[in-house]
Amino acid sequence: MATKKVVLVEDDSMLLKYLSAALSAEKDIQVLTASDGEAGEKLILQEVPDLVLLDIIMPKKNGFEVLEAVKKNSPTKDVPVIMLSNLGQQGDIDQAKKLGAENYYVKVDMEVSDIVEKVKKFLGIS
Repeated sequence: MATKKVVLVEDDSMLLKYLSAALSAEKDIQVLTASDGEAGEKLILQEVPDLVLLDIIMPKKNGFEVLEAVKKNSPTKDVPVIMLSNLGQQGDIDQAKKLGAENYYVKVDMEVSDIVEKVKKFLGIS
């Protein structure tokens, strides 16, 4: 099976480290990371990954701005984006879906292992 490329954009360095390590431990997943919205957007446009995990509250550009840019760009418009945020308000969730996010998970409600399982299921990796 071909390796799936996942871009993880998260400014919480501990979560970035743990989630990146947990995803990288899966043999069919290659993880690329960025710790702010601007770097994340560049990485997504450059790499055209199979999936993006995107935080919302970040330095330089927030996740909504990155999501919008990715969905407006022809090569990346079909790349699935899953929002990972501590913002659990319905308005934020609706905004993410309206901009084209596939899914929206509230970080405080999930363990790293839950996120890994959801990513594997999403990518069709058993």
